[in-house]
Amino acid sequence: MTQTASHSQTPEFDTNKSQTTAILYQQPTEAEMRKPSLLLRLGDLMAAAVLIATISALTLMAVHGCSNDVDHQERMAVKHQLQFSANGGNR
Repeated sequence: MTQTASHSQTPEFDTNKSQTTAILYQQPTEAEMRKPSLLLRLGDLMAAAVLIATISALTLMAVHGCSNDVDHQERMAVKHQLQFSANGGNR
């Protein structure tokens, strides 16, 4: 008996097979050369609108937050000035 038991479930692969094809580059087809359709342009327009709306909303939130800080600082400054003016200007 010259047979040996093989316990491996791994298939045997041919080492001479190439993983590449003979076609490396193809010219674009007529369909790929056509200009984008109306739906593609509409999708791009909607994506740009969402991007602009997001950036605008973030900018407005930052400006609103800064204006609230400025109003608070102004109120505190007036309160501080009134505190010392009520004492007759003496410290």
